[in-house]
Amino acid sequence: MLPARARTPNLLRLLFALAVVAVVLERLLALLHAGPTDFDDAYMYLRYAHNALAGQWLAWNPGEAPVYGVTSLLHFLLVTLVSGLLPDRHAVVLQTASGVAALGLLAALVTLCARFARDLLLRGNFLLWGAVLLPFVCLREAFFFHAHTGMDTMLAALANTAVVFASLWLAEKPSSTRALAAAGVGLLAIEARPDNVIIATLCPLLALALLAPGPRLRPLLVWAGTLACVVLMDLTLKWRLLGTPLPLAFYAKQPRYYGGFVGEFTWNPFLFLEVALATASPFLVASLLFARRASIRLLLVLFIPAAATLASLFSVNQIMGHLGRFYFPSLPLFVVAGALVTDRWVQGLPDELRSPESAPRLARSLLLRLACALLALLGGAQALQAAGRAYQARAQTQALASLGGYRIPAAAPLPDLDSWQASLEIARLAADAPPGTSFAMSEHGMVGAYASRAVIIDLLGLHDRIFARNGFSAAELWRRQPDAIWMPHPDHTQMLRDILDSDELWQHYVFYPDAFTYGLALRKDGPRYAVLAELFAKLWQSTYPGLRPEDYLARQSRR
Repeated sequence: MLPARARTPNLLRLLFALAVVAVVLERLLALLHAGPTDFDDAYMYLRYAHNALAGQWLAWNPGEAPVYGVTSLLHFLLVTLVSGLLPDRHAVVLQTASGVAALGLLAALVTLCARFARDLLLRGNFLLWGAVLLPFVCLREAFFFHAHTGMDTMLAALANTAVVFASLWLAEKPSSTRALAAAGVGLLAIEARPDNVIIATLCPLLALALLAPGPRLRPLLVWAGTLACVVLMDLTLKWRLLGTPLPLAFYAKQPRYYGGFVGEFTWNPFLFLEVALATASPFLVASLLFARRASIRLLLVLFIPAAATLASLFSVNQIMGHLGRFYFPSLPLFVVAGALVTDRWVQGLPDELRSPESAPRLARSLLLRLACALLALLGGAQALQAAGRAYQARAQTQALASLGGYRIPAAAPLPDLDSWQASLEIARLAADAPPGTSFAMSEHGMVGAYASRAVIIDLLGLHDRIFARNGFSAAELWRRQPDAIWMPHPDHTQMLRDILDSDELWQHYVFYPDAFTYGLALRKDGPRYAVLAELFAKLWQSTYPGLRPEDYLARQSRR
């Protein structure tokens, strides 16, 4: 049994508390003054939340069958709860959800490190751990960004922290009860984000194999059997109720899924990984600096699942992966590794300083390790940058489709309109349109959140099973006869080309290229055309005052 924790002087405890409060308050104030999130994907959760509160769980469009369009079911539940408490506060709801998860992540990291520290001063000393950890974690650009987006990133990181806690707790004293708890935490982590499955599987397994004392076969079988059963049941239910066992984004974000996609090699996983590892760099340095032979097993328990997760993410196209969004949920494993390795080093320090000559030897060893750690980080960053440049260079040989094939009477182009402002304008159009009006588009987060009664045809397949499993098809689009088409993002060159080459577009739609940034087409023989045309005219005049829509009406060029 470990001895009682050493008592921290009251003055130091006060200083630690002030440091924690100061850091947390500064971050909260920064988030409050950062303005509403403009991360379009986050607003998709709001559309699902609005439908759920209306009694239609996981339906993308009102009255349609549910789909697995949210990557994180736990984040969806959190957004739905907050949305019920704060109706019609769209950005506030999203930022509250990600902000609460961010605070939970900080609290969980501090709790974990204090709980599993061994040094007399560090064990159970929440204030000290908070004062040490929080500046290194939350005073980073990536942390602030992900706390502000409204996405599931912070909740996924919090879930992985819970997995690490459950794994160390299970290895500390293996039992069937703890094994069942660890399996339950693992399932929750997977629901927080399916990418977490590697950490939820490997971390408890390695903890039992490398850290657990005494008999561990029974707890291992209980944990593995329970986790396998609940995950299998979970996948079966999703397949039966939602049509797919995995989120639709899993299919739609496979490499080369979108033909002629400009972003195929510009959403660069190597550069995103560089950003993520830079965020984890203080803890990587601490791990290299203070690792002892006795800490190797702990490092393996944490680094192997993290490395496997980072490597697996190269198999997806990291669209909207700003500031290492896909890698960020693995950050807690690096934080815990650096923190607990430092704790073990501090615990063993008195033994290393017994002889007079040990202090200079220890100092030389630390300096050498520090130099090696810094060189490794610098070399790793340079290697990732070189790999990123080589990866992005592949875009030069990529086949892209031409986006021409039409002409307009106007000699001058429309004034530039910021894509976010364009989303707001289209959202107003969709919200004012009659209920059930169908809009086809690729940038649908903001529009979907503000126009909950509109039917949004998702051309990307993130919320549409047909497009997700079969890819985009112009024939399928025309079969649905959308009332309006807000043209796909110009990065989707082949998708645009397929639409522009269709006789259906020129026979049945009036098309204003570049209107509201991407171009807008209205079905002129549709039942809602008169209303849409009137709404469009008003929106045009407020957005492009002094310009006539007819001067920007496209005519098909001869083939």
